[in-house]
Order: sequence, then structure tokens, then C-alpha cells
Amino acid sequence: MTHAQPHPPERTVLFVDLAGSTRLYERVGDSVAFRLVDHCLQEMRAEIERRRGRVVKHTGDGLMAVFGEADHGCEAALRIHQVVRELPLSAGQKLAVRIAFHYGPVVENDSDVFGDTVNIAARLLELASPGRAITSLETARQLSAEWRPLLRPLQARSLRGASRLTEPFELLCGGAAGDLTVVQTVDFDAEEKPELRLYLGTQSLVLNAQMPSARLGRDPLSDLRLSDTRASRQHAEIELRGDKFVLVDRSSNGTFVLIDGEKEFVLSREEVVLRKQGHFALGRTCTDNPHLIGFVCI
Repeated sequence: MTHAQPHPPERTVLFVDLAGSTRLYERVGDSVAFRLVDHCLQEMRAEIERRRGRVVKHTGDGLMAVFGEADHGCEAALRIHQVVRELPLSAGQKLAVRIAFHYGPVVENDSDVFGDTVNIAARLLELASPGRAITSLETARQLSAEWRPLLRPLQARSLRGASRLTEPFELLCGGAAGDLTVVQTVDFDAEEKPELRLYLGTQSLVLNAQMPSARLGRDPLSDLRLSDTRASRQHAEIELRGDKFVLVDRSSNGTFVLIDGEKEFVLSREEVVLRKQGHFALGRTCTDNPHLIGFVCI
């Protein structure tokens, strides 16, 4: 006799990642940095448990947690940002976290959690810069009325590995924008639509509201692909945030940026708003580089 499988439980899956820890280890040494990072993780765990959540596992210098309700995940995200902001400076460096959470069905096995909901939450984390918390339309629909005014819609975009566009939202975390990142508003009624044009040899690419993001690197699936061995397979991304195009480095060797009229600088797991026009290069300086990528902001 067979039994029908029960419906999978629905949970809010939250990922939190501590930014700046690599630089901290370089500045103060392994022992001191480990104690500081561990203290920060313990503070985050405490906030999760106070909001009826459960820490599933550690993810490097971060955590994965689950909550029974979307409201609890939302509240935990706000509190985690607040407690990390209130931590004292570590070797002159301010720590920050990136957070993403998504609500949906999960598969629970022993103490672990699996499924598409977990995968989507992890992909949403890739959209979050330090000081920000990103969630989804599905999660927004589950939130109580008191939480929804704290959500700001972002430009729809494709998540890595997803077959359809995702409509992300940013949870406005008080104080984060002032210390760590500039939060841009989304103006859907703007008369001038932002556009970014990229050039690499005979390749060209146009980003706009219809194509709001692009992946760059040696991976054959990259939107702009190059063969330079100094470039990582998934080296960098460009995404439209509000009316600005943001270049995000995810590489081992960094991304070198040269905006016309300014000095060259390098991004190392960091991001920058592309302005006016200029060039950037993956993994090596822009000087005498045959793989130079040109850009023009319209």
C-alpha cells in the first residue's frame, strides 16, 4: 500500500555573509581576526534564534538559517544589520554583512535544508552588496502589512542558473546606506532610459531595462567572453540598479577600471558605478592590454 507524499513545508531561507573579513585577517593576523569574526557570527546567531529561526550551517564567514514565517526572516535581517553596525571598529575597519532571504517550499533532511528555495536565496545573495538585504516578490507577498513599506522594488533581472526573470526587492535597513552604500531609487517613469554600451574587439553588448545585467569572463556562457588567462571564468558582472550601471568584481585577480579623465583603480571583490565613458580590464592593467573592454554610459 502506498501513501501520498505530504506537501513540502514552506520556510524562509536566509543567507548572511560577512564582508571585509579577508582584509581583516590581513591587517590583524589570523588569531585576532578569527576571534572577531567568531564574535560577529555568534551575535548574528543570537538574533536569528531570538526571531524563532534556526541556524542550519556556517557558510565560510556567514550563516544559512531558516524561519517558519517570512516576517521573522525580515525582522532578523534588520536586527543583524543593526548589531553588526554597532560592533566596534576592528583594526580601523568597519565590518558589514550582505543578506538575502526567500520564502518557499523546502526539503528537510535531518538538520539540513535543500531545494529550489535554498538555491534562489543563495542567488539573491549575489545581488546584495555590504549593508544591503535583498528578498523576492514571493517573500514580499508573505509579509505582513507592517513590513511591506520597508521594501523597495528593484529592476527585474535573471539570476544565475534561473530560466526566468526574478523581481527582487531591497529591504531598507536603516543606517546602512549612510555608512556603507548609496541606495538608488528606482524611477520607472523616467523619460530617459539608462543604457550602457560595451565593446571588446569585434564584440559589442548593450545593457538597458530590457537586458539589465551581463556576465563577463572566460566562461563560454558569459555574455561578454574573453580568452585572457588572467581573467576568471566568472570574473565580473554588470547590473542595472535604478538608473546606474554597477560593475561588480567576483574574481581572483581583480578588475582594473579607467574612467576617462581619472586615474586607473582596481576592484577586488568590490563594486563601482560606471560613469561617463572609459575602459576596464579583467585580471590585468588597462595599459597595453589587447583584451581591453570599452564602455559608454548613455
